[in-house]
Amino acid sequence: MAAAAHFDIGDTHGLFLGSSNPVQTSSAALGWTSLFLSEQQEEPFEASARAVPDHLLVFHLGGPAQITGATEDERITTVVPPGGLCLWPANSPFSIQLADSVETLHLYIRSSVVNEVAASLGYDFPDGIRLRPRIGQRDELLEQLALEVRSVAASGGASTALYADQMALAIAARLIRHDYSAPPSPAAANNRGLARGRLKRVEDFVEAHLDRPIQLQELSLVGGLSVSHFVRQFKLATGLSPHQFVLRRRVDRARRLLAHSDLSLAQIAYSCGFSHQEHLTHTFRRHVGATPGHYRRSVQS
Repeated sequence: MAAAAHFDIGDTHGLFLGSSNPVQTSSAALGWTSLFLSEQQEEPFEASARAVPDHLLVFHLGGPAQITGATEDERITTVVPPGGLCLWPANSPFSIQLADSVETLHLYIRSSVVNEVAASLGYDFPDGIRLRPRIGQRDELLEQLALEVRSVAASGGASTALYADQMALAIAARLIRHDYSAPPSPAAANNRGLARGRLKRVEDFVEAHLDRPIQLQELSLVGGLSVSHFVRQFKLATGLSPHQFVLRRRVDRARRLLAHSDLSLAQIAYSCGFSHQEHLTHTFRRHVGATPGHYRRSVQS
């Protein structure tokens, strides 16, 4: 099964490539497919950005900072407060002039994710939903979602990809809700959750691929549903989000290997899909209440 393409810095506007505002951290090495995050200290600069197919949100972590932003329709000069954001929609060129030094968080979201969530909510846009530019506005919920994505990126590891996919769905829903009134009520959803046969296929797929990153798009394809519909139906069937389910399966496999093998903790971590031994230890302690080493000693004594 083909995996979705990684969202890399080459898919962005490339605003900081070769500039005086180099990216300090990013999600580029994490294998994410629906979001791309970068954090940088921006110094005053001017740039014109070509159109790219995905949406860009820029959050000011410091400030205030004066910016001038221009799209095809308008030009605005404003002072952006800490926590303020700029939204540059997909497929629209823009220009930006920053007058002050400020720390920023750039968060790209695939337009395909936003379009799919819009369709699942009952909006009918054959050519895809169009978001409106924003310059210097506050949106506390979007800010908190972006900071959570930053926290996940900072934790590192390809195993964060599934959680990032789910965060993208929440971000997309918030973006749509801001720009559009409630759509006509969609057809009543299946309240029984994912059908037994589909759920079994998903469970088998997860078990067979625990040693590598698992993408939400892969699970939805196995389940035979769109991503957003799959997430809802999966939670109805299991009581867990796909991310929580996969994490529990990783911990369950680690418990079996700790009890019945002589593999090192590092080997167990990688065979269960954790990024490294410390990731295994942190997650295992949170779920089991003991470190992997203590658990192994207790069950093998």
